[in-house]
Amino acid sequence: MACCIYSGTMTRRPSNGPPCTGSSGGISKPLGSIRPALDARHAMDANRLPDDDTLFIRAAQREGLLTEEQIADGRTLQEKMREMGLKPKPMGEIMQERTYLLPEEAQRVLERVDKVKEAFRIPGYKLLKRLGRGSMGQVFLARQLNLDRMVAIKILARFLSENQAFVRRFMKEARVIGKLNHPNIVQGFDAGEAKGTYYFAMEYCSGPTLLSLLQRGGALDQDRAINITHQVGRALNHANTQGLVHRDVKPDNIMIVQGGVAKLCDLGLAKDVSRGSGSTEKGATLGTPNYISPEQARGEAAVDIRSDLYSLGATLYHMLTGVPPFAGPNPTVIMVKHLNEPPVPLKARNPDVDPELSRICLKMLAKNPDDRYQEPAELIVDLENIEATRRGEPPPHPTTRGAPPVSPIRRRR
Repeated sequence: MACCIYSGTMTRRPSNGPPCTGSSGGISKPLGSIRPALDARHAMDANRLPDDDTLFIRAAQREGLLTEEQIADGRTLQEKMREMGLKPKPMGEIMQERTYLLPEEAQRVLERVDKVKEAFRIPGYKLLKRLGRGSMGQVFLARQLNLDRMVAIKILARFLSENQAFVRRFMKEARVIGKLNHPNIVQGFDAGEAKGTYYFAMEYCSGPTLLSLLQRGGALDQDRAINITHQVGRALNHANTQGLVHRDVKPDNIMIVQGGVAKLCDLGLAKDVSRGSGSTEKGATLGTPNYISPEQARGEAAVDIRSDLYSLGATLYHMLTGVPPFAGPNPTVIMVKHLNEPPVPLKARNPDVDPELSRICLKMLAKNPDDRYQEPAELIVDLENIEATRRGEPPPHPTTRGAPPVSPIRRRR
């Protein structure tokens, strides 16, 4: 799932063609004067799905069949037809009428366009625009036609659809999310394959990621940080009851939607550790270096929910201080610090941090999993207690065991 599953920076490639300064046959307005208006109308929003004319032009340009001047000529004619109240002719038809393309060339381009469009045809859905792109595919905003609701659809990259290992991982994510039903986890709706295109439809969440909030404004208010951690803790508790470990908890995989609701997303690395799951995954360094647990950094296969609690602790640290617990020039250096170094005390980076909240965060960040909270439910107890205390109310639960020693660091023999 990706950035989060909806995140991604898209850039539009600038045109390399020469500027057009001529005029088109039969068009009285000089091309140079109309070009800015055409550029504004036809400039491709990097996230919007291309229309048929844009697909045709791209395919023709890839084959070296059309020049920028010829394309501008066709666009100008379409603009003139709009001004006259007429429906513009398709670009392929115009290019043939202008003798810029032979009929057989136009047909070949149209066949290529149809192949491209096939990847964006998912039965029962209308794709509207691209929300993000990742190494395994793209995520689109779409309308589910039978229920008339907006959804997010993740589509596996075409070149990966013939790789059964990637197909299995992609469909595994759909099955994992399908097992979960919780207000703090992005909900899965549907998954399948359509003419070689693998897709997964899920809840569409409109809102920023936690990472974007931190990048924009730095450290969060403590009460807000507690609330977000509490919500994600409940999500992990639900996943834990289903025998699942997320393995990539981080600010970029937490979305903040309307009402301040936190949604945990992108379970592409999730592992089923329930009894009888048949999981035989070998150890590998999975996760994001800034938030990775020591056991994940070592590539251990037998990680459990305590690894997710460490990553959530690193996320809480980031929310309270404005920076992750460890930094370095490359991922390897950061992972070594997760293994061997204690984090800078929160008070040193934010003197206003509540001492009890600091204790909770450091407990989550213990190097040894045995020194952390053993279950998300234990974390939730302490979070509910501190929330009540900060409201001036008595804590509703007995506190959990004390904070673990930060040093000396226990090392594996």
